[in-house]
Amino acid sequence: MAEPVIRELSGAEIPALTALWARVFGDSEELIGAFFRLLPEMGLGVTALLDGQAVGMAYALTGLELVQPGQKPRPCGYLYAVAVEESARHLGLGRTLSRAALALAEERGTEVLCTLPAEPSLYSWYREILGLDCALRRKETSLKSAGALPWTPLDTAEYARRRENLLRERTHLRLSLPALEFERLLCESCGGGLYAWGGSLAAAYREGEQGLIRELLCPAGQEAGLAAALGAALGTREVLLCAPCGPAEGEPYLAALPGQLPPDCVWDLSFD
Repeated sequence: MAEPVIRELSGAEIPALTALWARVFGDSEELIGAFFRLLPEMGLGVTALLDGQAVGMAYALTGLELVQPGQKPRPCGYLYAVAVEESARHLGLGRTLSRAALALAEERGTEVLCTLPAEPSLYSWYREILGLDCALRRKETSLKSAGALPWTPLDTAEYARRRENLLRERTHLRLSLPALEFERLLCESCGGGLYAWGGSLAAAYREGEQGLIRELLCPAGQEAGLAAALGAALGTREVLLCAPCGPAEGEPYLAALPGQLPPDCVWDLSFD
């Protein structure tokens, strides 16, 4: 067997990587196709070739910025969708691809490196291979769906405009329009979307009889009622609200290089 070759993604590998993505993550070909169409504006990808065949992939989404009031926005690189064919595992390709994707992002100006590990056991793995450690935490609150508020679906550009207005005085993640468009498509593929009610915003989708709210921006004290009403609008029996929390609360959420992300950073949207 020849040594694996790691290189930047080219169009020739997309069919094989589409099939790999579908097997590993279970997404539809439509959603995967949208990702590859948006990728040139969202970031970059690297692939592993073994005997000329694409057997692994990793992506760095660079259409993101860390925005802090009074400071220049800092470009972010978000490691995403690392996967290796079962036949090519135990060769260290996941490690090599992850390092290659973020190294390429750094070469192109990324200053903040981060990822959302798919499961708790992977935090130690990313700490070992990339030096990323838990930087943000979130808590989950389960609520019964109730209420009849007319949550209105928004297009990507309008959600982005309203979101930036709501967060202008807070440290937060800003997504480029292509990256936010992929977030919208992710939500819509699961029966959800980007929504507004009055001056509040939400990104949510369904998982069976449960609604999942990944972002809810609203006046303090209104979270539970608005979340329950959004669950009802989604047609679910209950809803799980995911919200940022302090360093001594909740569960690990985002891993980043130590010191790069303030603990009060609003980073709700992470393609999970």
